[in-house]
Amino acid sequence: MNYLRLIRFPNLIMIIVMQCIIMFGFFKPFEIELTLSKLGFTFLVIATVLIAAGGYIINDIIDVTADKINKPKKRIVGVSIDPRRAKFFYYLFTFVGVGFGFVITAGLKEPLYFLIFAGTAFLLYLYSRFLRKMALVGNLLVSLTVALSIIIVAIFELFPISTGIDPELKIFLFDIIIDISIAAFLINLIREIVKDIEDIQGDHVARYRTLPIILGAQRTARIASIICLLTLTLISWYTFTFLYEHKKTVAILFFGVIAPLGYVATRLWEDDKKSHFTRLSLILKIIMFIGIITIPLISQTIADAI
Repeated sequence: MNYLRLIRFPNLIMIIVMQCIIMFGFFKPFEIELTLSKLGFTFLVIATVLIAAGGYIINDIIDVTADKINKPKKRIVGVSIDPRRAKFFYYLFTFVGVGFGFVITAGLKEPLYFLIFAGTAFLLYLYSRFLRKMALVGNLLVSLTVALSIIIVAIFELFPISTGIDPELKIFLFDIIIDISIAAFLINLIREIVKDIEDIQGDHVARYRTLPIILGAQRTARIASIICLLTLTLISWYTFTFLYEHKKTVAILFFGVIAPLGYVATRLWEDDKKSHFTRLSLILKIIMFIGIITIPLISQTIADAI
């Protein structure tokens, strides 16, 4: 169980579910021929999950000082797992994950795509080592990697194809994936800022320069609230502009994503206790999950309209 906690097993399951939904739920209604075989897609998922697991491990290794205060009961590295063993698993997962990425790109004869895997692994290390301590930069980077875990499926499934699919349809589908990724990026950005507010005490001891330490918890919470309102507005506009004819999809997005984001925005303006921000972080994760499982409905709605 300690090792599963170390690699954030529930988060990895969410990545797997998300990529499978993009592969088998998003593309299916359009009935197009995709690039990757089932084995190739499996390798893509394994590479993504292993690199993400490595990122979680190195973050725990470097965050030991801050976690003594932020997560005294949940701390793993240095308590349940020796730091040297944790570092071994970091290198193992990262290099094996990047290795699977190399196999995929070699099979597709797209060597530049390998930079996605190697670059992501390197950025996750930079985040834990340096950028985590910087205001907003680390938050943006983590949110970008979340968005990339969605976009990468479309990159590998659509762009290596030279025949068998209308180029305009290819761009159209990729644009939809980008829209979904932007929503995921914004929701995760809000959550990362909320987590920084939650961890302000430990981050201060570790001498991090996060947004809450520079601006204060209250001002940062209100910035997160404004981003939340912006995200709510964008998703609402998209839903009622492109999906309005499918009442089931609109209802799920409204009650599962839009309304909860409104609640989070309101609470961010008022809450001031660590336990409150912990709860809001969980709500944002649930919102993200609901958005993910709604993707097949969004895809089917758009496919029916064209």
